[in-house]
Amino acid sequence: MKIVKKINNNVAIGRDQANREVVVFGKGIGFADGSYELTDLSRIDRTYYDIDPKYVGLLNEIPEHIFTLVSKLLEIAKGKLNMPLNPNLVFILADHIHFSIERYRKGIYLALPYSYELEYEYPEFTKVAKWFIKHVNQKMRVELEPGEVTSIVMHLINASENLQQEAQGEKLLDHVIRDVTDLVESSFQMQIDRSSFNYFRFKNHLKYFVQRRKKGEQFQDSNRELYLEMKKIYPEADACVAKIDRYLQCIFQEPCSEDELLYLMVHVNRLYTKEEFKNQ
Repeated sequence: MKIVKKINNNVAIGRDQANREVVVFGKGIGFADGSYELTDLSRIDRTYYDIDPKYVGLLNEIPEHIFTLVSKLLEIAKGKLNMPLNPNLVFILADHIHFSIERYRKGIYLALPYSYELEYEYPEFTKVAKWFIKHVNQKMRVELEPGEVTSIVMHLINASENLQQEAQGEKLLDHVIRDVTDLVESSFQMQIDRSSFNYFRFKNHLKYFVQRRKKGEQFQDSNRELYLEMKKIYPEADACVAKIDRYLQCIFQEPCSEDELLYLMVHVNRLYTKEEFKNQ
């Protein structure tokens, strides 16, 4: 196998004998600069094929032990579900779990809603998601809220190849993402790197938001105190989200709930902070 690009010391992009690109994990496998021929294949711990390059950079932000845990759990989950899943799911889930654990350890509780509707509609996905979160809690010594189960279910739904083919409404989604991105850029007077991983996280949140609104659903929890506190701490993000709320009212004919605005504020502030830090 030829190693063609370093991601970090333990991860690299390689090409196998069939010249297929593959993400390769192994201790010290990306230590050397430049490309080289890897003759000792026993150094390879894991490989991932058909990965969108946009997700590979996440590996520089996700701690290796979290990625390894999510990878192992997902392999077991695939066996339980017995259906094809998008190969990018392991990167998306690892990023999601890392962000959730960070929030928990910083004491930021968003009280994510648990969807009984999704549990009824997708019982197998829900069963696997509950198992998944239970093991993350045990291994990482955290107590992620029950709503994380619903988040995992939504990731599984979107990663299911059959369900992806049946998905509709991409036109509306693209329209909302484009306009909301423009609003964020104008609010902060910045240019968002649309190929960045931070932007992909932001787009994912908007994607799930649009899915909920198309079903007539909104987050409705008891996060008012946290919402008011976030408005004080991040006034610029609050002002930006107010513009987004007015825009979305025109699309969906009703204002966002305070909980939806809270989640939007968290993601907008995260996007702005990451982009600002990168530009500096």
